[in-house]
Amino acid sequence: MTERFPDIEIYLMKPDPAAVRGWLASALGELRDQRVLPDHHHWVAECEGKSVDIFLNEKAEKNFASLWIKQNHTIWNTDLDCARSAHKALSVEIRCSDSGWEEADGESDQGWVKLIRGEEKPFEWS
Repeated sequence: MTERFPDIEIYLMKPDPAAVRGWLASALGELRDQRVLPDHHHWVAECEGKSVDIFLNEKAEKNFASLWIKQNHTIWNTDLDCARSAHKALSVEIRCSDSGWEEADGESDQGWVKLIRGEEKPFEWS
């Protein structure tokens, strides 16, 4: 059984924020706009009766936006589960961690998975 991550974070290549919002709404239910600024979006969803903060930073890393789901009360157990759903729905390149992360682990052992054109590939993101 896969361990449930406490939060979810994936990276999307040049996503359309409206499409991301639409995918999230179809997967999680209605989203409320908490705060929307140019290049930064904060939405709130209700999952399992609990509020879930969702942040989209369109300029997180070069051509990639960061999608961070702060409290993981979602339908996804891991970053990769969420990435697979996003890739299928949005047809953009998605990158995510291949495992959970804890502050004590540091970042040196973290691997990455790239989802592109329907394939999953491990890679090093430097």
